[in-house]
Order: sequence, then C-alpha cells, then structure tokens
Amino acid sequence: MKPLSGLIARWRHSVLARNASLAVAWQGLRVAGQALWMIVLARQVGPSSYGLFAGMAGLATAVGTLTGFGFGVLMLQDTSRAPERFAATWKNALGMALLTGAGLLLVFIGAAFALFHREGTLAMYVAIGIPELLCVPLTIVSSYAFQAHERMGWAGALFSLVPLGNLAAVSAFSCMPGAASIGTYLPFHAASSILAALTAVMLVRRKLAPAPARFALQPRDVREGAAFSLMRLADTGMTSLDKTLVLQLAGSEIAGIYGSAYRLVAVLAMPATAVGAAALPRLFRADLEQSGSNPHLLRTLIGVNVAWGVLAAFGAFAAGYLLPLLLGPGFAGATRLAWWLAPWPLLYGLYTLGCNVLLTSQRRHLRTGVQALGMGVMAVAAVLTMPRFGLAGPAAMLLSTQALLVLLVWGLIWRQRRRGVSPA
Repeated sequence: MKPLSGLIARWRHSVLARNASLAVAWQGLRVAGQALWMIVLARQVGPSSYGLFAGMAGLATAVGTLTGFGFGVLMLQDTSRAPERFAATWKNALGMALLTGAGLLLVFIGAAFALFHREGTLAMYVAIGIPELLCVPLTIVSSYAFQAHERMGWAGALFSLVPLGNLAAVSAFSCMPGAASIGTYLPFHAASSILAALTAVMLVRRKLAPAPARFALQPRDVREGAAFSLMRLADTGMTSLDKTLVLQLAGSEIAGIYGSAYRLVAVLAMPATAVGAAALPRLFRADLEQSGSNPHLLRTLIGVNVAWGVLAAFGAFAAGYLLPLLLGPGFAGATRLAWWLAPWPLLYGLYTLGCNVLLTSQRRHLRTGVQALGMGVMAVAAVLTMPRFGLAGPAAMLLSTQALLVLLVWGLIWRQRRRGVSPA
C-alpha cells in the first residue's frame, strides 16, 4: 500500500496533476455541451439531415487543419521551451490563421460544390466553412497560447467556447417557429462560432498581454510549421473524413446514425486525451533537455489511458441504450453501433498519447507518415465495407484503422527506446 499511497501523494501535489485535473474538468464541461448540442440538433432535424451536416462538417474540419499552416503548434513548442518568444510566435500564429483560413474557405466551398451539389447550397457551405476554417482554428491557437504557459484552466476554457456556443446556437434554433431544417440552423451555428473566436483572441490579449511584435516569417518557421500542419491534417483527417466517407458511400441516414454513435464514444475518450495534452509542455522540455525529467511520466500516462479506456468501454455499452431515447426512434440503430465502437476510446487514447510522444521527441515525420497511411487504410476499408455491411461497415472501418495505427505508433516508439533514445 505504501508505494501506491506515495504515488497518489506525489500525483496530488504535482503541477502535471493540477493541470491534468483542470484539463479534465473543462473537458467535462465541453463534453456536456457537445452531448446536449447533438441531442437537441439530432432530435430537431432527424438522422438524414444530421448525417448530411456531419459529412459536410467533416470535410470542412479536415481542410481546416491546414489553417494557420502549423504556426499554432509551433508557438506551443517554442514558447514552452523559451517563454520570451511568445509575443513573436503569437503574432505569427494569429496572422497565419487569418490569412490561410480565408483562402481555405474558398477551397472548401469549391470542394463542397463538387461533392454535395445535390444536397447543399452556397449558404450552407459558407455557414459551415466559416466556423471550421476560421473560428475554430482561432480558438485553438488562443488555447495553445495558454497551454504553452501551462495555464490549463484557461486553455480548457477556450477549447470549450465553441461547443458551448454551439449549444447556445441550437437552443435559439429550437425556439424558432416553423419546420426545423439544417439550413435554418446553420446561421445560428456560424454566429456563435464567430463570437467564440473573438472572445478567445480577446482573452489572450487581456490575460497573457503579448508585447507588440511584427508579423515576420522566417524560413525555419515555415519549414517547422509545414511539418506541424501536415501532421495536423493527417491527425484530424482520421477523426473527420470518416463522416464524409460514410455520407458518400452509405448515405445520409447511416451517416447520421454513425455520427451520433461516434459522438458518444468520442466524448468518452476525451478525459484520457486531456491528460496527454496537459503533459505536452513537459514532454517538449524533457526532449530539449535530453534528461527524461520524469522517468515514470510515460508509464503513468499509459496507465491512465488504459484504465480510462476500460471504463469508457463499459460506459459505451450503458449509454448506447440511451441514444434512441434521447435522439428519437430514427436513431434506433445507434445503440448497436455504440456497442461495436466500445473499444474505440481505449484505442484512440493510446494512439493520441503515442502521437504526442513522437511529436515531442523530434519524430514528427514518423507520426505524419503513420497518420497518412492510416487515412489511406481508412479509405480502403470504407470502400470494402460500405454499403455492403450496413451499420457494421462504419464500425469495421474505424476500429480496424485505429487498431493498426496503435500498433504502428507504439512499435515505432519501442524501436526508438531500443536504440537508446528516450521519447519522454
């Protein structure tokens, strides 16, 4: 009992524990906001319209990972290692988010016309594109600014702004008279996201007070930012393009049912990923110092992910019964799909932790390569399983891809440790 009590005592008094607790608390609020938003929206518009929205938003989210060209993560890395660089890196990250986001909005609109011209309209594409390509990236960059200073409470609060804004938007939408449609909801969605982005940037200026700096891009910054950007594209592509693939290959109704079940298991995975995010600054510093400042850090993070993944699997089985009751009879198939996806939070937690270890140990190219391969595997699995296997198709696509990525990422980490390179 003494080793266990000593471990608990050290965890309770550590900075990492405090930051992880703050991150998990804000993740809990974010989870609640996302869950309520999904419930209200899905009940209002039904599985087919919800699936159409999820597929379009998935494409926008994937394109939106290129917004900022990786300068937000570069700011997190450089400020964690040298706090005096914050003002310059913040200016570059903010400027790049605005410039690239505006250009990528046009790219998304063109791609949406090509893929969804039968179901969508220009107004829908703009109302989906502005939040995902401009507003969400701005709140993420602002959250990174607080995370770089290890102020995880504020970082979590900023990450929660968009989900809570979406909840306010769908609440206002549900009070509107007349027939509910996704087209009627989207202006509320865009307006709340714009307000969230403005609030996030204002909080950085008020709380962190970055000094005036010039917007100046150095070749080194562009190179590193490009690597981070490709990494984020591959990373987010795994959790956003799946909805687009399901919409295109299985239809909007199955896409809506899959989207609701996926949202449930994604919510259950959030606490484990929050702990890994809280450890990022420490992992960056440990790599810079070549010291492995906490030899137990990686084992602790793995243990937390495994323990939570097991609990989340039970949670998916229990909560799966509730989906048709909460969302309506049109989502009856979501119960079975949630059960099939129960292992996903464990797999995703281990995958994201492994990706963070590769990121902070100067192995970004390996991480990006694995993720790019995963996107290809997901596309092939989607073609092979949909629509042939109905609701089982999306589950098989997601689980097979995620399991392969866990094996590849941790295989690479194990290989580096065998060579004597400590990733943590």
